This record gives sequence, C-alpha cells and structure tokens, in this order.
Amino acid sequence: MIRRWWLVVALVAAGCAANTNRIPEATPRMALELGVEHGQLVRGREVYMAHCNECHDRIPPGEMDPESWRGILPHMAVNAELTTTEEEEVLLYLMAAHGTVHGADLEH
Repeated sequence: MIRRWWLVVALVAAGCAANTNRIPEATPRMALELGVEHGQLVRGREVYMAHCNECHDRIPPGEMDPESWRGILPHMAVNAELTTTEEEEVLLYLMAAHGTVHGADLEH
C-alpha cells in the first residue's frame, strides 16, 4: 500500500514537472525578437506562473496562437484581478514564448 502511494506521488510530481518544462523561461533573445524589454517578459512570466493556475491548469504558451491569447487574456485578467500593466506583460510573454516554441515570427 505504501509503495503504491509513493508511486502515485512520483507520477503526479513528474506530471507537474513536465507541464512546467513546457513553460519557457523569458530570455533576452525573446525580448529582442519581440522588440520589448527583457524585464517585461520576466514579469509577465512571473504573473502567468503565479495566477494562471488559480482556476485552471496553466496552458503552455505554445498551445494557443497569439490571436487566441489576445482574445482570451482580457477575460482571464479580469478574473485574476490583474492590473493593466500585468495583463500587457503576460500577453507579451505569451507571444514571445509562443514564438520560441514554434519558431514563429512575432507580431505586436
């Protein structure tokens, strides 16, 4: 019984780690490619990591295209009580991270 419990804990931990690995770090190169400050992307990722799993699982940036993020983020930002700046920085991070995941040209 104890072994089975530890197996479940290990599988859950591995699943959580796998999802986090799909959330790329904000890098200076991402900022350069998007034409924004690196700090904006870092803050956007921090807000995303802190708030975007309060009501649901985090959706990895590569799972949705930039247009979809632009459409859904305003509603989620209201629910999470984000400031306008936080919302903008999360969107910038998601756009930059999507481009990193897919090698896409980024627009803003």
